[in-house]
Amino acid sequence: PGELDRHQRRMDAALRISRGLIANSRETLKALQAYADKEGLPVPPAIAAHLAPPILPSPGSNPLGRPYFVMLGTIEPRKNHWMVLQVWRQLIEKHGMDAPQLVIVGQRGWECENVVDLLERAEHVREHVIELPRCSDAQLATYLHHAQALLFPSFAEGYGLPLVEALSAGTPVIASELPVFKEIAGDIPDYLDPLDGLGWLSLIEAYSATDSAVRDAQKARMRQFVPPSWQHHFEQVDAFLDKLP
Repeated sequence: PGELDRHQRRMDAALRISRGLIANSRETLKALQAYADKEGLPVPPAIAAHLAPPILPSPGSNPLGRPYFVMLGTIEPRKNHWMVLQVWRQLIEKHGMDAPQLVIVGQRGWECENVVDLLERAEHVREHVIELPRCSDAQLATYLHHAQALLFPSFAEGYGLPLVEALSAGTPVIASELPVFKEIAGDIPDYLDPLDGLGWLSLIEAYSATDSAVRDAQKARMRQFVPPSWQHHFEQVDAFLDKLP
């Protein structure tokens, strides 16, 4: 509560007094332009410069020894953990102990009481879900590397660094149909509507298979992926700064 007003004041200040703006994606700039048009504010010179992923350590051995998926990010409504946990309830009901595991990497945030309640009270779900509120770089590298896929069902993102981290680590991604994800990764991930629970269930089952054709197809597409680099980021930023009045 109150954060919307504070953020609008930040955006108004940035639009009114900045000599230039650096955004993390073209979609962020597009949203900023729409906000400025609505508020009747000018947009200063601006550039979109993608962020590079961190350089993670070499992964260790498979930490679980069975198929699992990873979600990466703070537990809050925008990240859509609730839908994924409902999918996991169905997977458990359908497959029992053969259901894949889910690893949730991220701290508990705000307005996520329903997710926390499910994690703490649903015994059969807890047997298949690992919650890691703290995770070292070495752990993250290992969990990402051996995962069947990163699940990224967000309702909205300005960039989506976990997507870049996963693809850079050679891990497939199942993600929401967000324009910014397609800006970053093109047609490499498999995309779904963030409310299509049955679609997510079906694709997670397909990715869980040992000889998953759909997962192998994405692994082949991933060979096209070129991660954003800090060198390219700052080449864009430095050239932009040099042109500012």
